[in-house]
Amino acid sequence: MKTAALLALCLLGPSPVWADARPSGELTVALSSFATEVLDPVLGGHGVKFYLALIFDYLIGVTPDGQLSPDLGIATAWEPSADHKRWTFTLRRGVRFHNGDELTSSDVKWSLLRAISKRSTTGYAGVLRALLQDIETPAPDRVVIVTKEPTLVIPPYLSRALSSEGMILPRKYVEAVGDDMFAQKPIGSGPYRFVEQVTGSHVKLTAVERHWRLGTPKYRIVTFRVVPEEATRMAMVRRGDVDVADVSRDRVREMERAGFPIYYRNNDALLHLWWILPWDRVPVRDKRVREALNLAIDRREIAATIFGGKAEPAGVPFGLTWGFRDVRWRNAETDQYPFDPARARKLLAEAGYPRGFPISIFAYQLPALPEGKEMAEAVSGYWQKIGVQPKLIPVDYPAFRKQWVDRAAPGAVGYYNLPNRDWIGTYTLLEKFAHTPSKPTDTVADPEIDGMLEAILRETDREKINVFMRRIFARLRSEHYGVPLVYLHTPYVTSKRIAHWNPGSVMLDLNIDELAAQR
Repeated sequence: MKTAALLALCLLGPSPVWADARPSGELTVALSSFATEVLDPVLGGHGVKFYLALIFDYLIGVTPDGQLSPDLGIATAWEPSADHKRWTFTLRRGVRFHNGDELTSSDVKWSLLRAISKRSTTGYAGVLRALLQDIETPAPDRVVIVTKEPTLVIPPYLSRALSSEGMILPRKYVEAVGDDMFAQKPIGSGPYRFVEQVTGSHVKLTAVERHWRLGTPKYRIVTFRVVPEEATRMAMVRRGDVDVADVSRDRVREMERAGFPIYYRNNDALLHLWWILPWDRVPVRDKRVREALNLAIDRREIAATIFGGKAEPAGVPFGLTWGFRDVRWRNAETDQYPFDPARARKLLAEAGYPRGFPISIFAYQLPALPEGKEMAEAVSGYWQKIGVQPKLIPVDYPAFRKQWVDRAAPGAVGYYNLPNRDWIGTYTLLEKFAHTPSKPTDTVADPEIDGMLEAILRETDREKINVFMRRIFARLRSEHYGVPLVYLHTPYVTSKRIAHWNPGSVMLDLNIDELAAQR
């Protein structure tokens, strides 16, 4: 069997159901944060997928459970050469951008090169920069990606399952209006056109009359709104002003009692804290300090209180459970950090910090994490009890991200609700956070891990890849590279007119396609 059948062959979903009805009405989605409020895929990355995925099509589509699909992307087939250094993609014919231009192989090549350009800040472009040798366009409906080394990662890297590198943009339009204008008035080929953006308020989209992916969209308008205050979001749901909203786990029962449906993305994310590099002159450079900060936290109490029991303790830094499943990592009880403040104080004293030390904690909200600031306050309280002197810095996420990218706050703490992913998604996460050569946003500098990540990129034997991945997890845990807190089940509340919805399990993608499709 060819590797394409193993990697890209996919769960084939049913063909879109075409409907004759015209789009009508409006669907409104309210989130506590948009993370980064940008419209250009190369500047936004996965944090803005939930609305960009309606504007743009991906080279490789995915099903709601994350399986690569030839039915849901621009590529209807893909196949590697025998040496896994040439990947040939057959493109869907007749796809047009919102300005009427036809999407061809020229747009695909140009989009991929733009995604890995120096201007790109998507976070996953590093691997593609290292791998790509050439992109050929032998026909308008054919693209050949040539890599420097054999690899299995090209199709999933360019799919909706990951970030935004696989989104296809209109070359002629962008070159005509320039990058800055495109970032204000983007054009894609997806089922919804961009209408307007008001920073800090909303992004509004309008339906394409008929689209190959959804058929005729159900809603004429889809609006994504930023509403940081949870009480305001819930009031909007109650009034019928909002159809979908993220809700903190401790308010789920309240909304259920009021008769509003709750939908979960189960085992959706790992809530994880980490320290901004460089570490060379800060206390967390010492392994004992990193272990102490982990032992000081009562994860079970956080899961039960802040997250209303809709969470479980986590133990392996950057350890995503779907990746565990794929590479057969045994998530043993011994991997969990016990709550042991006495040992934490002892380790701090051994490391030369018997009276603790100051540490900054950035506190902000993220999409699907309205409890972000409350969680940061709880961690601060645990660390105070072992003598550490935390300083909470309330910010919005974009302000924190600039500090992180610029490495302007070495040793300070940031956090993510890291979307759960399979092995390739877990690899991309590790490459981003723990691979020194890749980007300035790394948070772990470890040559041993770097070497294993480089080996995986060029490996075509899955069993060998699994061994490397297990070794990486063991190294991350033994060196305490970060603070894994809990695995989250993420709830969303909907209006009573939403009869059914599967939020899916694709990272930072709410499967709005299902709500917008006529059924």
